[in-house]
Amino acid sequence: MVQRVDRHLTGILLALVVSLVIGCGDDSRAPAPNGPFAEALAELGGGGEHGSLGVGWTDPQLARERGVGVRLMADALGPNADTLIETAPQLRRRFGLDPLAARRLVSVGGSFAFGLRLDGVDGEGLQDALVRAGGHAKSVGDVDVTDVGEWAEVPEPLLQLGVLGLGARDAFGPELAVLAISERARAALLGRGDRLIDEPIYPAAADCLGPVVAARMIPDKLLLSVEVGIELVAVGIQQDREVLCVLGGTAERAREIAGSLRASLAPGARDPRTGEQISELVESVDVRTSSSEDVEVVRAELTPAPGQRGFLFGAIARGSLVALINGSNTQGP
Repeated sequence: MVQRVDRHLTGILLALVVSLVIGCGDDSRAPAPNGPFAEALAELGGGGEHGSLGVGWTDPQLARERGVGVRLMADALGPNADTLIETAPQLRRRFGLDPLAARRLVSVGGSFAFGLRLDGVDGEGLQDALVRAGGHAKSVGDVDVTDVGEWAEVPEPLLQLGVLGLGARDAFGPELAVLAISERARAALLGRGDRLIDEPIYPAAADCLGPVVAARMIPDKLLLSVEVGIELVAVGIQQDREVLCVLGGTAERAREIAGSLRASLAPGARDPRTGEQISELVESVDVRTSSSEDVEVVRAELTPAPGQRGFLFGAIARGSLVALINGSNTQGP
């Protein structure tokens, strides 16, 4: 009886020690970001020593509930992936695959998408069409990987509908479809290899963006084929605001960028590409700096002017964002 009690007490003490050790370890780290966007990031591969991927994301149902339309969902996913959103009605009619009915849409890439993952869809009809068009399918784990033609070649069944860039390296599984340019992009979208979110810059970005319904992240060197002294830019749409996060670089560079953004987004400034008055595009802006896990963060939260929702996605497309960050902006009269 004494031995049983001693064993029981020993077990309790061991459990307490383990709990304390784990607790101490957790206290040394910032809490992991949560929410649908962070969950999507946690399922992506492509991390590791040389991990540097852009990510696009939206939850179509959540986006619609917040009044975000198809155009902005497409903008979040980036060029190439946007064509699958634009051709959604045709894809649904021909293959029974509806991107806008997906539970989640995630792209990886840079200035354009290297691949798109659609969760919660039936891709069997499209897979059959790709195999008939000369594709080769084989089972790898819980998915069928399908290769069609050369690297970055768009298979004829997709090309006929107006899809661009994607479809040469694909994967299909239960309620899952991946369309990609390359094996590497496909592997990242399937979560193969090192997790992207284990690189400190990515959880910092997710935490900075907050409760967005559509988001896009682009590494510095892929933003406009120039380096601006940071690591990553992230933009996202919340219910009635937009958020820009500029991450990485030094604390001094973060202060410079914060000053540039305050000036670039001031009412008297103009868009550096179009010359439009910022006051006609942005109603208000709040710029702050912080640090997360040794990652410098500049966060600009803005309220777009009426009818200008998607200002930040548009700034990426116009090539204005780098100029806004650097402060190379024309002033109004």
